[in-house]
Amino acid sequence: MKKLITLMSLAVVGLTFGQEEEPKFNVSGSVDAYYRANLTSANDEDGTGDYSAFANDSGFSLGMANVTLSYEGEKVGFVADMAYGPRADEWNGGVVNEAYVYWNVNEKVSLMMGRFNSWMGYERISAANNFHYSMSHMFTYSARNWNGLVGQFDLGNDFNFGVAVMNPTDVVTGNTSGDYSIAAGISKGDTGISFASSQERTYIDFKTAVNLGNINVKLNVHNADFGDEGFALGESFTSISAYPQIKSSDNLSWGLRLEYMMIKDSIVGDDLNVFTPTLTANYSVGDLTIIPELRLDSASEDIFTDNDNDAVGGKTAFMLAAVYSF
Repeated sequence: MKKLITLMSLAVVGLTFGQEEEPKFNVSGSVDAYYRANLTSANDEDGTGDYSAFANDSGFSLGMANVTLSYEGEKVGFVADMAYGPRADEWNGGVVNEAYVYWNVNEKVSLMMGRFNSWMGYERISAANNFHYSMSHMFTYSARNWNGLVGQFDLGNDFNFGVAVMNPTDVVTGNTSGDYSIAAGISKGDTGISFASSQERTYIDFKTAVNLGNINVKLNVHNADFGDEGFALGESFTSISAYPQIKSSDNLSWGLRLEYMMIKDSIVGDDLNVFTPTLTANYSVGDLTIIPELRLDSASEDIFTDNDNDAVGGKTAFMLAAVYSF
């Protein structure tokens, strides 16, 4: 049995330890849509896409609609998140985003079994859970889904620890390989570190955050090695990202995603570096968030195309998204 070891943060799953006074049934979800225009490349099949997940279609497009049902009992409960649309199809090819049951054994220990999204990095599949509408390269190419049994432990003094037995990475329905993974994770406050090894794949993830008045800065360092099988852009990558955000009014916030990605043995034959600054605004009107975004991709090799379909080293795109949460 090949093992996967993963440092998991309890904040990812979003469950709290302890008992609920009364059972609660909750319904929540979101709907998002967007418009995209490539500013330096064609807006047809030759110019769409920027090597990242979602929001790659020019013109107007649906993102995703999802409904999350959850039941919080005194000690047991469940979460079932159903998702529809191009965003969900590209993520997992089905309607189930996450679905798991849990048992709060006591105030310090919780057990969960089912299907979970990856806890690594700060970005999630639902646009309602992200500040930026487009996705980082780290999110696009790292581990996405896990299926298994998770134990989480409150160690006190704001320390949390998790351990899990799971299928290999992204195997969410059955397991025909005979391989399994073991996961573990530790966090303190806003800081956590993760390590994973699934068959030939290994992942290391570090997250932390700093608050400076009305300025918040999140940091994420992620390394993924895919072994001989590689991934779409090469053999392995290291992503370093900073997410500074500032709130300028009650309804308006501004944020940057500054991702620098280093790819080893890339599709161009050499090591490839990609820098992707993304400027995003979030304007809230009740439960609706309007998101204008300007994204610039700059690579050390000519992996993009311009308006004449000639190979170039950069690409710029504008997006306008609308996300409603309930």
